Amino acid sequence: MQVGYPAASIVARSFLPRSDFAAARALPHVPRCCPAAREVTPDGVRVSCLAPSAVLNDKMRAWVPAPQREALGAGFPLGRPGDVANAALFLASAASAWITGITLDIAGGKIMI
Repeated sequence: MQVGYPAASIVARSFLPRSDFAAARALPHVPRCCPAAREVTPDGVRVSCLAPSAVLNDKMRAWVPAPQREALGAGFPLGRPGDVANAALFLASAASAWITGITLDIAGGKIMI
């Protein structure tokens, strides 16, 4: 069994403007990943977190003006909803059977630590 926590934003692990806000949103989720994994791994349960970067979706198109979207996308590629879904599917699949207690950065190369 795979349990996942959405880690509010990759911004919590980067040095970008407004990272204080994003980190505050992510903090309740990210620290739970490893302790939860340690607790339930003996029972055959895997726990991982997803930390997506900016995703170009309907909400972003509706709320973020085009010039801001273009500026954001100039520094790194904007993700697509399918990028996050594919990462979630991977973590839920048997292909990730030996992966637990991680936070997976889905950032198109923006964050490399």
